[in-house]
Amino acid sequence: MSRIAAAVVLAGLLLIPPALDSYQVYLLSLTLVWSLLALSMGLLVGFVGEINFGQAGFVGIAAYVSSLLRIDFGISFWLAAPVALAAVVLVAALIGVITLRLRGPFFVLVTLAFGEIVRIVLANWQDVTNGPIGLRGIAPPEGLFGIDFAGKLAFYYLALVVTVATSVALAVIVRSRTGRLLVALREDELLAAFVGVAVMRQKVIGLCISAVVAGLGGVLIGPLLSVISPGQFTIFASVDMLVMVIVGGVGTLSGPLIGAVFLVYVPEVVQFAHEYRPVLMGALLILATMFLPGGLVGLMRAMVARGGVRPSVGAGGVRGG
Repeated sequence: MSRIAAAVVLAGLLLIPPALDSYQVYLLSLTLVWSLLALSMGLLVGFVGEINFGQAGFVGIAAYVSSLLRIDFGISFWLAAPVALAAVVLVAALIGVITLRLRGPFFVLVTLAFGEIVRIVLANWQDVTNGPIGLRGIAPPEGLFGIDFAGKLAFYYLALVVTVATSVALAVIVRSRTGRLLVALREDELLAAFVGVAVMRQKVIGLCISAVVAGLGGVLIGPLLSVISPGQFTIFASVDMLVMVIVGGVGTLSGPLIGAVFLVYVPEVVQFAHEYRPVLMGALLILATMFLPGGLVGLMRAMVARGGVRPSVGAGGVRGG
C-alpha cells in the first residue's frame, strides 16, 4: 500500500466514525481487532513460512489472562494487558522450541493440537475460567489521560491506535535484518542454515512476534464484546485468520488488513452468511487459492501495473505494504 493511499485510509478512519451510529462503530472496532489477528497469522504465513492452526490459542490465552486479572484481582486493563502479553510470549517460546523443529504437516498437526488443548483447558478449568459459560461483564478499559473508554467511539480510537502502531512496527521488522532472515528461512531453510543463520532462534522469534500481535487482539476482544468463552477460540477462528491472509494477500502487511475488512463486512451484507460461516470460509480459501494467488492486494497491484505504474517492493524483494 502506497504512503498516499495509507494516509487517505487513515484520514478516513479518523474522521468518518464520529458520523456513524454505534453499531457501525462497533463493526469498525471488530474489524480492527480481526486485523490484528490476521496480521499475526500473516506474519507467520508470509514471512516465516508456517501455518499455525493453533493461533487462536494465543488469542484465548491473552484474552483470559487479562480478563481474569481484571475481574478476580481488580487489576486495571493497562497493567493486565502487559502481563497477558508476557504470558503469551512465554507460551509461544515454549511451543516454538518444541514444534518448530517439525516441518510440513507435522508442524500443522502439532499446532492444531496446541490450539485444541488451550480450548479444552479453558472449557474445563471451571474454578478459574468459569468453564463453557466463559467470562461475562468484562468492563471497558479504565480511563487514561482524561480519556473515558466506556464509549464505543473512544474504544474504537484505542483499537485504531493499537492497530496502526502494530502495523508500523511490523513494517519496520519485516524490513529489518530479522525480517530478511525470516524470509531467507521461508525461501530455503537448508541454505540459510548453511550460511550461518540460527534457524531455530529466528523461527522462535518470528513465532513470538506473531503471538504478541495475536495477544494484542486478545486483550482487546474482551472489552469489545464484554464476554469471552472457549467457543470463540477454536480452530475455526484460526482458519478465519488464514482465510483473511490468503484473500487479502500473502507476504504483505496490507493484505491481512484488507482481508479482515472483506471478511467482517461480507457476512454483514449477506445475513445468511452467519449460519454458514465455516462453509463460506472454506469455499473462499479454495477459490482465493485457485483464482487469486496474490490475493486482493495482488489483484490491485496487477491493475496498477497495467495502468503503467510500477508497484513498490520492500527490502529483500518482499512487499512490505
